[in-house]
Amino acid sequence: MGTKHGYIDQNGKIVIQPQFSNAGIFSANGLAKVSNYGKYKYIDKTGNFVINQQFDFADDFKENGLAIVKVNGKWGYIDSTGEYVIKPQFDNAEDFANGLAAIELNGKWGYINESGKIVIKPQFDDVWGLNEGLAAVELDGKWGIINLKGKFVIKPQFEDLNW
Repeated sequence: MGTKHGYIDQNGKIVIQPQFSNAGIFSANGLAKVSNYGKYKYIDKTGNFVINQQFDFADDFKENGLAIVKVNGKWGYIDSTGEYVIKPQFDNAEDFANGLAAIELNGKWGYINESGKIVIKPQFDDVWGLNEGLAAVELDGKWGIINLKGKFVIKPQFEDLNW
């Protein structure tokens, strides 16, 4: 059946028995994603399910209080109550940084804000990182750098970028 995961306290005492095939970290909101060979849910530090909805995939909650989830092949974002802040509608999605998250629609990447509004339309073949207000993007096989408004700071001209 494979390895089972549980949780211990700082003293090494088991507080949630090993029972999950996959287990995430407890986020600042006190919740962790868990799975048993399939659907993901969220538990609290006592092991009780607090977000009982089943997701095809779920990520840990981040500092902004949101977690990426996948349902029926689409990606969206939930808050710590399990409510959709941004409904599942994207082909792929990344974590937020600098108030933006990379999302993929119809094979092209762009960026949304924390309300789910597209602020840089999906137009790039790939994206990489969002550091200090800049992101590396690929367009027609070449990499360049854009700012948070989607304007090129460095036009696509490189085969690769270490970003």
